[in-house]
Amino acid sequence: MKLFVYLIVLVLFVLLQSCATDPKILAEKQKTEIAKKAIKETPKWFKKLPKSKKFLYAKGTQISSDMQMSIDKATLAAKRSLAEKLESTISSKTKSFAKEVGMGELTELYIELEQVTINTVKEANIVGFNEYKSKTIATGSRYRTYFVLEYPLGSANKILISQIKNNALLEGSLQASKAYKELEKEIAGNN
Repeated sequence: MKLFVYLIVLVLFVLLQSCATDPKILAEKQKTEIAKKAIKETPKWFKKLPKSKKFLYAKGTQISSDMQMSIDKATLAAKRSLAEKLESTISSKTKSFAKEVGMGELTELYIELEQVTINTVKEANIVGFNEYKSKTIATGSRYRTYFVLEYPLGSANKILISQIKNNALLEGSLQASKAYKELEKEIAGNN
């Protein structure tokens, strides 16, 4: 009887040990731990961007096995985010299809929904941005960089004025407006 109990304990031990050393399970545990650590180490200044009347803020984060590549990729992600704020158009299309099959009380309803959203960023002039804050941390054998840039609103307004002037029809209707004149005064004041 004692031998039988020892045998069962031994079998259970072997089974548990094989589960614990399964490479797939270990890899998933490792990924989960890395993700939890990344969320925990995300700087507060990255999670909540400052609000300002003088600057636009944009953020980006990327990971790489090379530290400089991580910084470059995060900077580029922040620039892309800024470009979306300055020069982005979005289109969306949704299709819905419903079909009821069956008779009387025994009907089934099948619903399909398809949604496509396209965000297009035209060329955006983002010269003049500054690094607001950045941080690079080691995540396992890789580097994660958090990057926030600031962009002076005066520069953004100059881009807006340039775009308006390029569109003569829009310029004609806006030049008469008080808001347009105030915007030009603000730009002149920033020089």
